[in-house]
Parts: sequence; C-alpha cells; structure tokens
Amino acid sequence: MQKVAVLTTLFIFTIVGILIYTIITLQENKSNSLMVDMAGRQRMLNQQHMKELLLLASGVPADYTLTRSVLHETLEALINGGWAVVTIGRDEKARVPPAPTESIRAKLAEQRELIRELAGRADEFVHLPSDSTAYGSRLGELLELNSHLQRTADDAVKLYTVHSENKIATMIRWEAAIGMLVAVLGMLLTRQVIQANRSLENEIAERRRTEEELRISEERGIAAFRQSDALKSALLSSTSHELRTPLTAIKTSVSSLLVNFGSMTVTLRKDFLEEIDQQIDYLNRLVDNLLDMSRIEAGMLVPRCEWYGFDDLVAGAMRRVGSRLQARPLDCEVDENMPSVFVDGVEIQQVLVNLLDNAMKYSPDGSPIRIEARHAGREVEVRVTNSGQGIPAKDLERVFERFYRVRLEGKRMIHGTGLGLTICKGIVEAHGGRIWAESSAEMTTITLRLPQDQPQPSATLERLDPMRGSV
Repeated sequence: MQKVAVLTTLFIFTIVGILIYTIITLQENKSNSLMVDMAGRQRMLNQQHMKELLLLASGVPADYTLTRSVLHETLEALINGGWAVVTIGRDEKARVPPAPTESIRAKLAEQRELIRELAGRADEFVHLPSDSTAYGSRLGELLELNSHLQRTADDAVKLYTVHSENKIATMIRWEAAIGMLVAVLGMLLTRQVIQANRSLENEIAERRRTEEELRISEERGIAAFRQSDALKSALLSSTSHELRTPLTAIKTSVSSLLVNFGSMTVTLRKDFLEEIDQQIDYLNRLVDNLLDMSRIEAGMLVPRCEWYGFDDLVAGAMRRVGSRLQARPLDCEVDENMPSVFVDGVEIQQVLVNLLDNAMKYSPDGSPIRIEARHAGREVEVRVTNSGQGIPAKDLERVFERFYRVRLEGKRMIHGTGLGLTICKGIVEAHGGRIWAESSAEMTTITLRLPQDQPQPSATLERLDPMRGSV
C-alpha cells in the first residue's frame, strides 16, 4: 500500500507538474507566435508603406503617414516590449514582450535604422517632380533600400521562428522525460504533444507558405513597377517624337511669315496660317489623348452621364475634327426613332473624334467615311466605317492595345501615338459597353455598343452640346 500511495502521490505530482509546465509553455508559445506574427506584419507594413509612396509619387492620393507611424510603434514594441497595433484603422492592439535574444534585438534595431533612412529619402522623393533628371535614380535608390529593408525583416522573422522552434523542442524534451516516469500518463501526454506538434508544424508551414506568397507578390509588384516605368518611357519617347513634327511645322510657318510677310500674297499667308491652325489642332488632340490615357491608367475615369441627342454628339465631334473633314464625304445615318442616349457627352464625343481621326488616317484621301447609329434593344450601336486597305486578321484584336499600330504595305508614314483606339476602349468599357473591329480587304468598321438601362426622361429633352452646354 505504501508503494501504491507513493505511486499515487507521484502520479498526482506528475500530472500537476505536467499541467503547470504545459500551461506555462503554451503561454510562451502563444507569445512567441504573436511575436512571429507581429514581425511578419512589419514586413507587410513595409511593403504597404512603399506602395503608398509610389502611388503618391505617381499623382494618386495616398496617406502613408499612418502606415509609417504604425511601423515605428510596432517595431519599438518588438524591441522593448509594449502595446503594438494589430490592424491598421481599428482600435485593436496586442501586448508583446521585448526581443527574447540579442540577435533578434540587433536585427530589429537594424530594421529601425533602415526605416528611418527610408523615411528620410521617401519624404524627399515624393516632393521630387516626375520629370526631374534625378527622379529615376532616386526611385532606384528607394527600391533598393526597400529591398534591403525587406530582407532584414525576413531575417527577423526567421530568427523569431528559430527561437519559437527551439522553445518547442525544449518543451518536447521535458515532456518526454516526465512522461517516462509514468507509462500510461506518458502515452496520454505523448498523444497530446504529437497533436500539438502537428498543429504547430502546420502553422509554421502555413506561415512559410504565406511568406513565399508575399515574396512572389513582392516580385510581381516590382515587375509591375518596372513595367510601369517601361510604359512611361515608351509614352515619353512616342510623345516627344509626335510633338516634334507639329512644333517643327509651326516654327517653320511662323518663321516664314516673320521673314517674308511683306512679300507674300494673301493666299500664301492664308495657307501658312491654315497649316499652323491644323498643327495646333493636332497638338490639342494629342494632349487630350494623353490626359485621357493617364486617367484610364489611374482608374480615375468615371463617366458623368446625362441625356444627349446622338446627332448633337456627332455634330460636336465634326466641329472638333475641323477642316480635315472638308475633303471627305461623310455619310451620317442615324435612325429616325433613335432615342436620346444617357452617356458622358464629353467622353463619347472624344470617342467619335478618335474614330473619325483613325478612319481618316487609314483610308485614301477623298474616300468617304460612314457613321451609323441605331437602337438595338437596350443598347445603342454605333459603327464607323472607312474604305481602303483592310486590317489583317491577326491585328484585329491588337488594334486596341497601347502603342500598337497596324503596319500596312505601301502606305505613307502615319503620325500618331497608337493611343486613340486604346482610349476609345477605356471610355466605352467605363460606360459598361464594348468595342470591336471588323475588316475586309477593302473596308474597316469599328463598332461600339453602349447599354441604355436608364428610363427615358418624360419632359422634352433640351439639346445639349457636351463642350458648351445648352444650344
């Protein structure tokens, strides 16, 4: 009986000891998991901070001060212990203990210095004009510093993970040793430990998968930034080339007028002035396209729809195209029962201008251009057709891509940036519509359809010109 009592006492003390040790260890593991999670959040906050800086530098409103404040607050809590923000924008905080080892503390201190350096450079960068000669180099330095910061954050997460794993290993050794004292109790505890280990291993594996996804996301983000830089370079190159031609023509005409004004006939002066007027109109169209493209790229194109008569939109587009249409027969066929359209008149008029301009560029001089508009169920269909050499079938899907221009054999050099149809597609899709191209050997048609889900106004519609208001 004495042995039974001793064994019973030993069992009781063993169970109590194991319970106390298990509770303490689980609390420590929970604390370690929280520190690993907070260290991982630092990495995501660094990436969010960098994205907000780049958005702000690109002209998109972004407030990075809150993210930066949370970065500093969380990092100080990880180093010295204290309260740290769990979710930005919510009053949700968690208390974390100070860095458990000197190596982790040193890595967090290095991260803090890098954040301070990044903040200083970032504040200079966001106030730097995008056309500045130092813009590209400063952006590269900022991205490189951010990459260094991300690597340092990764190292901190790994150190926390190793520390957590060591804690877990220690727990396993002690529980195995205690479990050997009592076989039955040891078997029960071993089963629990195995289950806990599996859960922890799954959590670690999930965290590693998350880190890998974050790494891939970061690489994709960097690739997207590089693609954006390449797009800006291509746009700058194309625009500078297209600006040079009309500016040169304007300069030449003005210089000729200044030097030979007295000896010129009235007809010759008029020719020079008409050339200047045409080149200025071209510059205006180019600037309009660039502004529209920037709004589409930034996702800021939101149609402001009102009711318009379609014939008014066509008339306004013809006025904007101007004298270039005078030498072209224009056949405009609008259904007699064509209802008023609920659209953003300025933007849809810009679509018609771009389609007319495109039709004139890719058709022989003096050839006719046809505009058709009809009501198709709950949609309005508009077709712009021009004659001439058709578009190859392989190019039909690509004509709406940025900077893509169809190369036709035996054609003269055609000016433009390759953005006209891209802008048309962006505007039409912003209205919830669709646009496509059809072509044969002798004819090309661009068709667009716009949904008309709004009920027609009961009162008589006032005729509107989207560029000038009521007429």
